Amino acid sequence: MSTLQTGAAFALLVGAALWCLARAMDRSPRSLASARSKMYGEASEARTGATTAWVERHFGTSLELVDLTPSAVVGRVVLAAGIMAFAAVAAIASLTTTGLLPATPWWFALVVVLPMLAGWIMWHDVSTRIERRRRELRQAANDFIQLVAVGLTTDQSVEEAIRFALSVGSSEAFEYFRSDLATAPQRGVPVWDAIDAFGQRCEVRELCEFAHSVERQGLQGVSISDTAATLAASMRAKALDELEREADRANANLSGPTIGFVVTTIVFLAYPLAQRITDAFGG
Repeated sequence: MSTLQTGAAFALLVGAALWCLARAMDRSPRSLASARSKMYGEASEARTGATTAWVERHFGTSLELVDLTPSAVVGRVVLAAGIMAFAAVAAIASLTTTGLLPATPWWFALVVVLPMLAGWIMWHDVSTRIERRRRELRQAANDFIQLVAVGLTTDQSVEEAIRFALSVGSSEAFEYFRSDLATAPQRGVPVWDAIDAFGQRCEVRELCEFAHSVERQGLQGVSISDTAATLAASMRAKALDELEREADRANANLSGPTIGFVVTTIVFLAYPLAQRITDAFGG
């Protein structure tokens, strides 16, 4: 790789890194039309781009749980790949020009693989954050229904029980849940619609069922004490089952290291004895 080729590749990577950085930092709409599309969800694939539209179809509304947009995800992946490509080209160029590494075309494969790996890590990080957030919100929904069921046992009305549940919860995910429900009256949204929308967003079927029960109580005056108690018991059983499965997975993940430790210990203790027996019979 000549000095001219190294300089050209270096300049190309610098330009790509700067472009990726500018794209990652560009989060504000550039026009009133784009601002309206962000507010009302009217962005089409032609305006947002094929890649951004594909990310939006892949994640759906899950990105809202972690306060991300499809363009932000694309920007993070492209930025991570661009920085990794720049670092790989700079390191390989420096090592080859100084003679520490032989100049071979195989280094170009490394320049391609490393940016792809960096982009995949960033993509996997977004997926992991979404799944962790959903798990926290499911736990918050579980706590909410448990608290509402407790409030209903003290002869409180449904509205009072919901306010009691919202005031008692203290986790970070519960704060997100509280802010979403507390602002529902100001937004002109009935509380059961807000609960149902939150349940659909978090994929908690029991929360949607509870919202339908609250709607029947609000419109028809039907008592929901038994329904809330049944849902609370069902969600407790489901949470316990999930904890048991997580414990089984943790034990399964530890089985390999445990077996390796036991085998290594046996070999370490048995080797001196085997060596003495071999020396004795050999003598």
